[in-house]
Amino acid sequence: MYSIQKLIFVFSFSIVFTLFIPEQSMAQGRNVEEVEITVLGNCGMCKDRIERAAYTVRGVRRADWNQQEQKLTLAFRADRTDQETIERAIAKAGHDTENFLADDVTHANLHHCCIYERDPELLKRNKVWNQE
Repeated sequence: MYSIQKLIFVFSFSIVFTLFIPEQSMAQGRNVEEVEITVLGNCGMCKDRIERAAYTVRGVRRADWNQQEQKLTLAFRADRTDQETIERAIAKAGHDTENFLADDVTHANLHHCCIYERDPELLKRNKVWNQE
């Protein structure tokens, strides 16, 4: 008799457990936002630096920079962070984004192969990451 009660308990627990897990993961999936932004750079070292800077922001789930297109594909939890915070972190690391500029000193101190030609259009319209 005891083993039947144990079996019923285990069976009931497993049903509740399997119903709860998919609902929880679906709730997390609803908060993920995907965007593609312009980030300037030159090489594999830039790729590492840009992606690492993005991952320093809590909530970033994926960061993949394409050197040829100068685009960073991001997936992040919208309830934890936003695009502006991620772009500021990348600009702080020395790379201009579509909305924020790296300061001149940080840009000049990048490795010599990483010093990219700055886009005059970005320089005119964007904010330096730390001047706000």
